[in-house]
Amino acid sequence: MLSRTLVLVAAALVLGTLSARAQQSTAYDACMDKAEGTSTKMLACGKAAIGQWDVRLNTAYQALLARSKGEAHAQLQTEQRAWLKHHLGETHRLAADPNNGSVAFLDSQAFELKDIADRTLLLEKRASQ
Repeated sequence: MLSRTLVLVAAALVLGTLSARAQQSTAYDACMDKAEGTSTKMLACGKAAIGQWDVRLNTAYQALLARSKGEAHAQLQTEQRAWLKHHLGETHRLAADPNNGSVAFLDSQAFELKDIADRTLLLEKRASQ
């Protein structure tokens, strides 16, 4: 039963990846257009998009964890922890850049959004194999 559930989850991830990415990008772009250059509104758009990607990332990661065993399981955890450490470190580094003023938060969030989307798509691809 568990393996059938994993197959269904993986299939849904594959079929939904391109459509979901396009929809999220469209929603994000529309939100950014409505923000009209106001940084607080732009940051809210990014926060919402990151939240959506985070749900997908966690779903794919949990699907991979559920089907991995032994050393592959430990390797996946090590890999995810390393990615998360880099992800958080770079996000904080960019946000704290003293030479970038208020744009630092936007740069940080842009990195965070791209990085989480890339990692999510990678995990979803692996979950579908």
